[in-house]
Amino acid sequence: LCIKWFTKQMTRVIKLIDTDVGRPLSDLAYNLNYSFLIADATEVLKTLVYKEIEVHTHDGIWYLMRLMPYRTTANMIDGLVITFVEITKLKETEKLIHELRLAEHIVQTTRTPLLVLDKALRVLAVNQSFCSVFHLSREAVEGQVIYHLGSGQWEIPALHRLFEIVLAENNECQDYEVTHHFPNLGLKVLILNARRFDNVANLRDHILLSIEDVTNHAPKSSP
Repeated sequence: LCIKWFTKQMTRVIKLIDTDVGRPLSDLAYNLNYSFLIADATEVLKTLVYKEIEVHTHDGIWYLMRLMPYRTTANMIDGLVITFVEITKLKETEKLIHELRLAEHIVQTTRTPLLVLDKALRVLAVNQSFCSVFHLSREAVEGQVIYHLGSGQWEIPALHRLFEIVLAENNECQDYEVTHHFPNLGLKVLILNARRFDNVANLRDHILLSIEDVTNHAPKSSP
């Protein structure tokens, strides 16, 4: 397990300099948050079965590490080849999917109409309560910009101002009242609460929007 050759990129994972050629792998300092490299290398040499493991560095970079027996042209085992393929974006995507599923689970378990929006105000998740109150299907809502819902029924100036506040000025807006006439539903008085997921790295700038229909509780205007 002595170093015979390495690429420049390998120095991001194992702290190597040219004079380290010939030194045992066990003598070197790793940037890996993984303590079984030597044991894995020894096992691959012993069994001649390659290993593939997801590992990450101390600064949060993820790699797919492969350890493979090295065969010479004479078909003799002459050591190992260890490669690292960066998969940080893949891991971030997996984490985002998990967080979105968690957010969707929360969304689906409340009776208050809820939407999860990305920073482009596209609907990522919607609960059944929203669909029931506003007579829309999930298929017609998810993936759409909120202003385009219901053939443009949600193109509401007050809604634009709400998102300007949440995205540009603050991370939340509470008890924001909107009065709007929906062609299929009539006049509605809605109380909106919006909050950004600023405490969740992969959902930063995403918005949780809750909607309370207070039409029946709003004061009637005098004739």
